[in-house]
Amino acid sequence: MLQPGCVEEIDDVVPDVPINVTLPLIHYNLSPASSMIVTNQMVSALSLGYDNNGLIIYCDVSDYYAYDRTCPYHVEESIPVEISDNQLYAECPVCHSRFQLWFNGFPTDDSPSKYPLKQYKTTYYPNSNSLHIYN
Repeated sequence: MLQPGCVEEIDDVVPDVPINVTLPLIHYNLSPASSMIVTNQMVSALSLGYDNNGLIIYCDVSDYYAYDRTCPYHVEESIPVEISDNQLYAECPVCHSRFQLWFNGFPTDDSPSKYPLKQYKTTYYPNSNSLHIYN
């Protein structure tokens, strides 16, 4: 498995799309080690993620991570990944690649995809209990 610190540069196979949205977390029960799918209807955005596939937000003990839902193995087909039952992985319904949400979206060793999920920057604002997602 690729370790984030051991690779000089990882190709980002999912095309860049502008992201600049704030998600009010007060409406969602996002506890540590859990995740949720965010769609453009939830944040009143015209487009959210590559090909409007949406985002996955993962809450760690002290951080929030935002990933594009587009499977990096199926970019051309624009296949969105789904959250696993335990909310620790995202999985492609077509190729069954599994991405570790707590580990920067990297695929598991047995996944067809060798690229991680596209990750966006996040800033959490505790006073307003909101999450800014941007690139």
